[in-house]
Amino acid sequence: MKRTAAAVILLAFAVFLSLWSGYVFRREMSSLLYSVEEIIDCAETENDLILNKKTGDLLRKWEKSSVILHSIVMHEGMDVLEENITALPIIIEHSDREEFKLKCIEAINQIENLLNAEKISIENIL
Repeated sequence: MKRTAAAVILLAFAVFLSLWSGYVFRREMSSLLYSVEEIIDCAETENDLILNKKTGDLLRKWEKSSVILHSIVMHEGMDVLEENITALPIIIEHSDREEFKLKCIEAINQIENLLNAEKISIENIL
């Protein structure tokens, strides 16, 4: 009876941990997605000072989120996303806004791909 109870408790803990990590992943990635979309809008309408501030805010948000995201998801797409996000300030400084917006769009696509890859579905399980 004790073994059965221990097995049930361990199973419940594993399910809880899976659900919690999925929730945290979706929350953090959705927040990053919103910030990158906001930066694209800002790149079309605002000056460089505001764009630099918003990009700095995104980098701080990434630095805060990346620790948990890298521990939850072992995916090379996360590394590519990190490269794109951390390159944004350099692109602002040394390139034009069109290249900046393209890099942001690439980051959005990577976030959406990671969100889709982590969904529980038959395709992702098999």
